[in-house]
Amino acid sequence: MKRHGIRPSKKLSQNFVVNPRLISDILSLTSSEDTVEIGCGIGTLTIFLINRVRSLACVEYDERMIRVVASIVRNPRFIPVRGDALATGVGRPQVVSNLPYHVTSDMLIMIARDNSVSKAVLTLQKEVGDRLVAKPGSESYGRLSVIVQLLFNLRVAGVYHPGSFIPRPKVASSLLLLERRRTYDRVVEKVEHVTRALFSQRRRNARRVAESRLSLSAEVLNRIIPSDKRVFELEPEVFLALAEELAST
Repeated sequence: MKRHGIRPSKKLSQNFVVNPRLISDILSLTSSEDTVEIGCGIGTLTIFLINRVRSLACVEYDERMIRVVASIVRNPRFIPVRGDALATGVGRPQVVSNLPYHVTSDMLIMIARDNSVSKAVLTLQKEVGDRLVAKPGSESYGRLSVIVQLLFNLRVAGVYHPGSFIPRPKVASSLLLLERRRTYDRVVEKVEHVTRALFSQRRRNARRVAESRLSLSAEVLNRIIPSDKRVFELEPEVFLALAEELAST
């Protein structure tokens, strides 16, 4: 960074991986498939990842970082792309990323909607990682938990100290492996609608909230939703069943 006269951007949540153990752990979770790295930064992961995968496209928003990583990673299988991953999408079976904190939720939804992605190896804020794997009834359980758990098998592969990055973030980070188990389809699209409607009143009785927010009969709601459950206590499969009813009408 000093050689290129670069200072990390707080606005872009730039925290670069420098912990060799974290890099090794990320690599151990990847396969040899065509891969997209979202935000290659200064290339501390990229330079090793290129040797493990068939081809590697790096989608990087910051043009300064594109110049840095292109000067370090010289390989015909490496494709640097200057752009916004939220706009370009993924389009490859494997995505690897130290997700920028300020767009983590949007990135996760984008990955979930992209059926070309079969595996994602992601470093993110521990708080977000906890939300993804949270169980019904817990404080961390919410919309993101439901959507990601319905679409992927998840595993927390490790938790890492802020010193694993430069500059140091204020919080710890988690490494997660996501492996797709369901395609994103019209039903899952309805899951997004159902979770958005119900989690707006997460602590209220779920059946009552659904009666006021969803266009489903009382008979259907009584069959699917337990009478004593609050919204944040519902299993992901309950949201799925509601979505299936909406998709069939």
